Amino acid sequence: MAYTIVKSDGTVLTTIADGTINTSSTSLGLPGRNYAGYGQTLDTNFVHMVENFADTSPPPNPLQGQLWYNTNTGVLLVCPTDGESNASAWLSLTATASGGTTTFGNVSVTGNLSANNLTVTNFANANVGTFFNLTVSNLATIANTTIAGTANVGNVVSTSITSGSSSTAGNLIGTWTVNGSVSGNALILNGNLYIANAGAGFYGIKTDNYMYANGTPVSFAGTYSNSNVASYLPTYGGIVLATSVNVQSGGNLTTGGNTNSGTIIGNWTLSTGSRLAATYADLAERFESDQSYDAGTVVELGGEKEITAVKFELSDDIFGVISNSAAYLMNSGAGDDTTHPPVAVSGRVQVKVKGTVKKGDRLVSAGDGIARAAKRTEATAFNTIGRSLENKSDDNVGYVEAIVSIR
Repeated sequence: MAYTIVKSDGTVLTTIADGTINTSSTSLGLPGRNYAGYGQTLDTNFVHMVENFADTSPPPNPLQGQLWYNTNTGVLLVCPTDGESNASAWLSLTATASGGTTTFGNVSVTGNLSANNLTVTNFANANVGTFFNLTVSNLATIANTTIAGTANVGNVVSTSITSGSSSTAGNLIGTWTVNGSVSGNALILNGNLYIANAGAGFYGIKTDNYMYANGTPVSFAGTYSNSNVASYLPTYGGIVLATSVNVQSGGNLTTGGNTNSGTIIGNWTLSTGSRLAATYADLAERFESDQSYDAGTVVELGGEKEITAVKFELSDDIFGVISNSAAYLMNSGAGDDTTHPPVAVSGRVQVKVKGTVKKGDRLVSAGDGIARAAKRTEATAFNTIGRSLENKSDDNVGYVEAIVSIR
């Protein structure tokens, strides 16, 4: 009748047929019923168990909880899982010589832990430790000690606490009180941070003197500029809430460049005597066009959209001139310069003209979106675009600056 072998947890390990021996389920030989020579097998099993399978490598086919004495290291180990053949995965129980290693899984110690020497090293996965009510007597020096992970320590006495190197980040969390004496290059005294400066006392927080990180003294008196602190201040890109913002005479309120867009939101009023000044000289408004037009093109109302290039010579339908340098642009959100070009409604603007022009000449349509100087009897209140502010001496198509207004 075959033997059924059951483990401690109630699971079936194997079944051994009569007259056979099983050497693959465990590290021992398990003889079946009527197996010849079973006595030698049993004696061998006893010897292996007494010596805890003493060898340089783990026994074959181990079971969880099985002991193995490593003859290389002199350490007794426990198998963590069935069939574990990796020696480094076995748990160490004891060492027979000084300097040996003992490892456990999660272990809780209640009561008193006493030893002449207690060494905690980073081995396997045991690199996180928490100690409560730990008392160490006659401790002169802690040298080359690293606390990794999470550690709770009531009091630490040390001449140096470091994260390991100047490039390794560390965190000091909580409310701390630090006190020291007035010596060294940097110290905290009565809650104040001081940095020593040879021959000139101390600089730092809550003192009468301040200094840059490079050791150069700095005074906060007077006007801030690049010569003292302004160049060290960061640029703030968020929202500033203030009842009043004062910019010193000659200063700038800027987006960073004349090509960078910005938006003023709200209802604003210029006080008496205040004014807005611009480097450009025309007032323009965006209108939808039937195609893209160059600056200086003379346009009229009509076409498939709102405006189109003026078609005829001496046209009474002229509306304005395309601008690319408006001092103030109305209806600016309607589109861009391609779909909704700005039309100068008043002020100075470059006008595309052909032929010679004299300063003061009235400009009228020459057709095809171009202007020309009007002859003495041609200009009327309806067809005049504006008056030229400069001379043009050739017959080619070019530009003159003119003063214009929408009719």
